[in-house]
Amino acid sequence: MSRESRPIEAAHWKDLFAMRLIACTALATLVSFPALADELEEEAVALFEAAYPEDQCWSYYESRPAPQRREFTVEGGAEPETVTTFEFTCISAAYNVVKAVLLHTQIDGLRVQSFAYPAMDITYEGGSDVDAPAGPVETIEIVGYGTKSGVTTPVTDEETGQIVAEEKWRGIGDAGTSGTWTLTPGGYILTGFEIDATYNGEIDPVTVLEGGEPVTSE
Repeated sequence: MSRESRPIEAAHWKDLFAMRLIACTALATLVSFPALADELEEEAVALFEAAYPEDQCWSYYESRPAPQRREFTVEGGAEPETVTTFEFTCISAAYNVVKAVLLHTQIDGLRVQSFAYPAMDITYEGGSDVDAPAGPVETIEIVGYGTKSGVTTPVTDEETGQIVAEEKWRGIGDAGTSGTWTLTPGGYILTGFEIDATYNGEIDPVTVLEGGEPVTSE
């Protein structure tokens, strides 16, 4: 080997060593510091399991499946906000599926999402109520609002994050409710609600909330 070739060969091995060192360092970094997305999902699972015990979400605890993760860019603040949602199946029943939702934003961090629901006063002809309907619906009135820790059979718009959730009161679906929740930087807000309290074999809901405001019957 000529003296002229030795500096070139030494430089080659030096470069090769440096490349291997960079690769090993990068691998060690990946092992020591998992991607933020993985950390966030782990935090979401831990928060969910702390907030929702097995007697409340038994379907989840049967196999502990990974949550459905979605990311949305939401307008409404000074700048568009990235909102990450995690959806967990709590109860999977015959005709209703109850799901819990966790949200994450840079400002508020990770939190459990509660969903607003209207409290309804429903009466039927003959004086019966929703617990024992015996005739046609006479009056439906919003008398207040409450919150629930989950939504029933939700369908999420993959572009906007809006949730439409339908709850059947019996299997044939002729009685129940449908709510619409709009995703904002601050979380989900109730913007629409329909109710079908007839038990008449037909699907004929009445809108009681639209655009976030109660609908006054004529």
